[in-house]
Parts: sequence; structure tokens; C-alpha cells
Amino acid sequence: MDDLISEFLTETAESLDVIDSELVRFENNPDDRAILDNIFRLLHTVKGTCGFLGLPRLEAVAHAGETLLGKFRDGELQVTPPMVTLVLESIDQIKVLLESLEATGSEPAGDDQPLIKRLEDAAMGKLDDAAPAEAAAPAEPEVPDDYDQDLGRELRPGEVSLADLEAAFQNAESDVPVENPADTAAAESEEHLQAGDFDPELGRELRPGEVSSAELEAAFAAAEPDPGMEPGTPEVITKNMSTEEALATAMAELKGGDAATGEGGLRVQQTVRVGVDVLEALMTTVSELVLTRNQLMQTVRGLEDDELKGPLQRLSAVTGELQDGVMKTRMQPIGDAWRKLPRIIRDVSTDLGKKIELFMEGQDTELDRQVLELIKDPLTHMVRNSADHGLEMPEDRVKAGKSEKGTIKLSAYHEGGHIIIAIADDGKGLDTKRIGEKALEKGLTTHEELARLTEAQIHRFIFAPGFSTAAKVTNLSGRGVGMDVVRTNIEQIGGVVDVSSAAGRGSHFTIKIPLTLAIVSALIVGCQEQRFAIPQLAVRELVRVGMGSEHTVEKLNGASVMRLRDRLMPIVDLQGVLRLDGGEGADEEAGFVVVLDAGGRNVGVVVDNVLDTEEIVVKPLSDSLRGVSAYSGATILGDGSVIMILDPNGLAGDIVSAMEKESSAEALAAANIDMAQTQRLLLVRAGGEEPKAVPLSLVTRLEEFDPDTIEHTNGHNVVQYRGRLMPIVPLGDQIQCTEGQRQPVLVFAENHTSIGLAVDEIVDVVEERVDLQMGSDREGVIGSAIIKGKATDVVDIAWYLDQSRAGDIQRRTSKRRRRVLLVDADAFARRMIAPLLAAAGYDVTPTGGMHEVNSIAEAEEQFDVLVGDPAALARIQSEGMWADLPTVAVTDWPDDGSGEGLTAVLPRSDRSALIATLDQVSQQENAA
Repeated sequence: MDDLISEFLTETAESLDVIDSELVRFENNPDDRAILDNIFRLLHTVKGTCGFLGLPRLEAVAHAGETLLGKFRDGELQVTPPMVTLVLESIDQIKVLLESLEATGSEPAGDDQPLIKRLEDAAMGKLDDAAPAEAAAPAEPEVPDDYDQDLGRELRPGEVSLADLEAAFQNAESDVPVENPADTAAAESEEHLQAGDFDPELGRELRPGEVSSAELEAAFAAAEPDPGMEPGTPEVITKNMSTEEALATAMAELKGGDAATGEGGLRVQQTVRVGVDVLEALMTTVSELVLTRNQLMQTVRGLEDDELKGPLQRLSAVTGELQDGVMKTRMQPIGDAWRKLPRIIRDVSTDLGKKIELFMEGQDTELDRQVLELIKDPLTHMVRNSADHGLEMPEDRVKAGKSEKGTIKLSAYHEGGHIIIAIADDGKGLDTKRIGEKALEKGLTTHEELARLTEAQIHRFIFAPGFSTAAKVTNLSGRGVGMDVVRTNIEQIGGVVDVSSAAGRGSHFTIKIPLTLAIVSALIVGCQEQRFAIPQLAVRELVRVGMGSEHTVEKLNGASVMRLRDRLMPIVDLQGVLRLDGGEGADEEAGFVVVLDAGGRNVGVVVDNVLDTEEIVVKPLSDSLRGVSAYSGATILGDGSVIMILDPNGLAGDIVSAMEKESSAEALAAANIDMAQTQRLLLVRAGGEEPKAVPLSLVTRLEEFDPDTIEHTNGHNVVQYRGRLMPIVPLGDQIQCTEGQRQPVLVFAENHTSIGLAVDEIVDVVEERVDLQMGSDREGVIGSAIIKGKATDVVDIAWYLDQSRAGDIQRRTSKRRRRVLLVDADAFARRMIAPLLAAAGYDVTPTGGMHEVNSIAEAEEQFDVLVGDPAALARIQSEGMWADLPTVAVTDWPDDGSGEGLTAVLPRSDRSALIATLDQVSQQENAA
């Protein structure tokens, strides 16, 4: 294939992509003449180039499409969606022919007459959807005599005024002798083009009042020079220029300067096309230069020759500048990957009968060309998914109180060395129940595990291989080869993808990908006398554990975890994961933990030491190592050593695998980086040797009192505590304190009062998932669970608190008990909160999920306030149930933004704040 055809294919492909997106814009803005002119110009250029290169089939299709666009431009036809679809079909056919031309080097044989005939019929108004314009232009437009024909600017070189042109026509004398006026008239009728005839130079029919190019040239040839013109007028040479050159010339002339020199205060940026292979070769050379620079830096560190340090620093700076410059040549705006999306959304909305509007922000955000090519298909699939699965039909949206037109928002921005891409829609959100059913059906989880998972964890099942909730297979979805492929492609380039969704409010997908894959900054760590590189963008922090450190390593059912800022994080020894020989590995109790960001989760990797940071050139893995998930590539250090680059996502998977080997499924779920599902418990003994568990979040202080200070008054045991009397309630049958020992007491605070719970012994503090295996009808016991391998009663704190304030409870319950609907999927949380609310004088109806909530709503039960998990309350709000009631959310993470739109969001452990908020809400309603 010669260079001319190759350049034609490149430029035409870019033009057709622009036409695609511009046609979608034009359909939504049919009165925007600028859009139509741009489309017409691009298609006319494609048609003209095809004619020049001798591609008649391409030229014919382009001409037919251009003719229909001309009818739009002249106002002879109304712009309708079917007409735009017809033009898009012609563009698609041109793309098909171009693909064949690129593959074979010649235009394929075939017949496009059916498509051309439809385009011609549409242009002539013969199709049902080709409606004529309401105000068609008259055949012979009347031009008023006082019409302003002034250009409003000075003439440019080569231009003549309209007065000179008119004089030229009037003074022109014919060189051909006229023998017979009748013959002359006949000849003129044959040779001169009239209105309605096709002018090949213009590429369209002549309009009324226009003359052909041939006639105009003949008039100039016959005209005598105007006496008033100054001698020495330069000869004008016509030159074909590209669009960029013409634009540069015009802009320079507007400033009174020359396009080439930039005079007049305007510098015009010139561009040149460079092959991708040339850029790749240049990038490879720069990568080798970076490696050489690193080797020199390593060598000079061991020398004391100061003379070398100056030139080396200059070499390092120049290398960095060259590296940045070459990297810029690889950068492309992400809008290039989004260019086809408006057309895709239009086609999907037409096929599905939906009304969809696409918003795009951050199209100018740049990233590496290689990364851009790899994310095009995942982005297309995710946007198509949002349109197909996420957005509802127009009638369903109206019923839900939304506008008929759904929206999909695409945004991109830089964050550190990453690009963040977000795809959000305002549809119905993910169907948590349906996803859970499919996960059970495919064996991805069990009923017991599913009951413990949060909605966010259930939503992540959509990334499982072969997972699909579509009711039937269509040309858009349902085959189950979608989101798992998306995640795999994203993770292959070192990125992560995550999803958040709210029922009735839509879904939000987030993609985080590296800015480039060629040269990255890395942290060099050591393990078993070997070195490894970790991409610095994935490193969140470095933690030193051991004596004197606030960070400690603990065991959770045999698996290692580290408590970092009151949250458990799974950790693993790098030596164990990579099965490195020699020694027992790093000391988890006294070593370095590299905290990594792996798919939005924190995981810790224990290493022997942290060595250095260095810019590295990423080299691909050999075929024999591509199956090792812990590695993402290799690199060469400054001293010439070849080391492996660790993959944070792969290490996270290895950490989970290691935990599966050492612990049960329950322990794995408990430490799955989601501390919202674990509870910190205080183990005590009282009235026997069997341990009892108390939620530590409810305990204000642990105190010990001298038995002599405990007094008995008004039927209660009390102690003077901080200047006030504090009631003491025994956890067992009675307070039993051994002589000479102090009495342990758990102190609980509520509404500026303190209450003590007396126990025999404080045993331990543990953190475990509480799965109540057996309920209890015994007073003071919520139920029983297996904690640290033993059957343990979980104490119902609310019942014991009631014993110390029976009078206060009677005063509260003498009034009308306000009804509270408590919604929380965590059975332990319901068992802990419900008695507290009941003790405060509220009539509580606890529910475990939306199925129970729907049943209560159908029974038309009335409540005064809703309390529960933020996600459950948001879903109740979105479905319009008890829409006017105040909503108070209780959660382990009140600051994560999940309570938007709710009345209040409180820590689950702050019982006093919960009661105070409910009382305040009740007072406000009474005042209203």
C-alpha cells in the first residue's frame, strides 16, 4: 500500500469518527448551522479525495450522503431521527469499504445502489420520513436592491471587488464571431450550466442566481484590466492546503501577520505526523538511557570524585527532560477513546426504546497511548451496560418520580500518577437480591456467608467470570462475558475497578489506572537477600512493627492481621508467598510492613528491609513467569541486577489464599478487609466459669472498687463515683467479691449518668464476627455464639441497665410509646440496639432486610421514625415507603458519606447519641 493511500485511510478514519459524534449532536440540535457545516465539509473532503484517488464506489456513497446533508443545509428537508440514521448508515458503509481497502490495498467490488437509492429518495422527499421543511425557499429568491454586499474588511491578495467583477462581465467581448444568433443561443444552452444543473467543481447542483466556475473563469479571461488598479499587482498562485494550513493562514492574516513567521503577535503551532513505530523506538532508546543513567548514579555513589558529580547531575537532568518530552509524545486525550460513545448511546437508546443523555467531562485528560488503547473496549462495555441494565424505560422512570430521559455521566481526572475514570448513571441501581440469588446459583457463596455480606460485597459478584443477571440473551448483554473481562483488562495494566450502587438512585463505577506503563517510580525492598520492586503509586505507607510501636501484629484464627488505626488489615510474609528459600522469613513481630492499595483495599506485606526508591523501566515477563500472579514485570537496576516487579493486586489474591489455608471460611470473611462485619468483645466471667461476652463499644470504662465502698440504698447497690451515686448491677446472681480483692465493674454512660455492671473477672478483649448460633429466652442474654472456640453467652446489656432505672422507664412508658422501625441485616446489631430503644421507652419493630420491610409496608403499619443501616434506609427512601419520616442511621463508619439525605448518621457504638437524637426528633415533631 503506497503512502498516499495510507495517509488517506488515517485522515478519513479520523474524519468519520468526528462525523459520527457530530451527527449525534446535530440530531439533538438541528438548528445549529455550525455543526451541519462541519459535517458537510468533512464528508465533502472525503468524497473529493475518493474521486482524486480513483475510488468510485466510496465516492458514490459519500456523494449520496452529502446530497442529503445538502438538503438539510438548504432548508429543503426537516432533520428527523430516521434521516440521521440513514446518513449514519452511509458513514458505516464507508467504514466497511475502508477496512477492505486497508486489508487488500484496493477498493472491493460490490453494489451499494440499494443504500444510494434510499439516500437519493430521501433527498428528493420520497421517503415517508423525509418531510419537507415548513418554510421552503422559493425557486427564484428575490434579492432586495438595498442588500448590503459589503465584506466589511479589506480585500486580500488575489481578491477583486464585486464592482470590478460586475464591470468585467459588462465589458467582456466575445472572441468568437456570431454567425447566427439562434445558433449561438443553442450553443450557450448546451455549454453553460444553468440553475439546477450539477457543477462537478462545487460537488452539487447550482442554486438560482449562481454561475459555474467555467463561466467565471471565461469572464475573467475576457475582461480587460481595470484602469484604476495599481500596476505591479502580484500574480496569485493557487495552492491546495490542508485544513490545518488554511486555518493557520487565516488566523495569521486576521492578526495582520504571516502564517509562517507568526508576525502580528500570533504564533501558529505546526504539526507533523509521525509513525507509532518511530515513537516506540524512541521510547525504547530513552528507556535504555534511563537505565544507563541509573547505572552511572550507582557507580558514582561509591566514589569520592567530586568532579564527576556535576556532569552526572547535568546528565541526569537532561535525561529527565528528554524522558518527559518523549512521554508527552505518547500522551493522548482520553476524549479519543470516548469519541464513539455518543453514537453507541444513540444506537442503544434506539434499539431499547429508551431516552438517554450522555455527559462527558475531562475529555482533555491525557494518558499514555498504550493505556488508552487497552481501556477503549472496557469503557465501551461499561457505558453500554449502564444504558442496557442501569437505566429504566421512560414509563418506569416517570413512575419512580424521575424524568423520562436517563443520564450517563463520564468523567476523567488526574490524581497523583493515576487517571480516575468514573461512569455514573441515575438508573435503578444494582439489584442486590438478584445478584445474591445468582451468586448462590453459581456456587460463588453459601447462604450463611451471603447473610453476612454487606451490599457492597454482594455487588462485587458482578465481576465474577460468567456472571450475568440478564433474563435473556440479547445482542447487547446476557452472555456473562462482560464485567469479569473488564476487570481482567483493567488489572492487566495495573489498574483497579470498583462499583457502588444505591437502589433507585443509580450506580457508580470507578476505574483507577496508571498514567503510563513505560517508566515508573518504584520502592525497592529486600527479602531473603533478594530485592523486589513495588510500584510506588500502589504504596500507601510504610509501618514499623515491634517493641515500642503502636502497631501490633495479631492472630485471627491462625491468620496474621495488623491493627492499623483501629482497623484490622490482613498481612502476609513476602517470603512465604513467594516461597523463597533460606531462613524463616521476616519477623512479623519486629519488621517492616508495606501497606499496599490493592483494588481499593489495604493489605500489608512483611519485608526484611526497605532499600531505596528508583525510577525503573518496566520489562515484560517471560512466558514461563506469566502465570505467577505476584509478578507484573521485571526491571534492571542501576548496578545491573535484574529484579522482579511485584503486582499489588496479585499479592492481595495470594494473601487471601494464605488465609484460606490457615483459617476457616468464617475467619476469612471476618478479616476480609471489612471491619464493619466484626465486633470487639470484652470477655468476662460472672456467676460461674463459663465466659460471657459484652460488646466493648458500649463500655465506657473498666473500674475496680473496694468492696467496702459499695453501699445499698433504696433497693439498689450504689457506689460514689466522680461525685455522684452510680448504681451497680451484678452480672451474676449477686455481687461476690473475694476478701482482700477489688470488685471489677464495667461502667456504662448514658445521658450524663453512669451505671456499673459488676463481674467476677475480666478475661480478655477479642475481635470476632459474632454469629448467634442460638437465641435465648433467658433474661439478660441475647443468645449464644462460638467465641475463641468456646460456646459463649452474649450479654444483653439493655436488660441489666433496665434493672437500675425502673422508675425512669415507667415515667417514659406512661406516655404514648413512639414506634421505631429498626432495619439492619446484622442480627447481632439488631439484638444490641432494639433492647436499648425499648428501654428508652420506644416501641421497636426489628427487621432484617427489605423482604420483611416490604411485608410491613404492605400491611400499612405506621411508625414515627426509621433507624438502621444507611444503605437500607436509603433504599426505603428511594422506594417511597414512609417518605415523610425522619431517618436515623447507625453505622460503624459514620464519616464515609453513605448517609447523604438522611436525618442523622451516628456511630453504632454511641448509644447515648442515638437516644438523644431520637428524643430530639420526637420533640421537634411534637412542637410541629
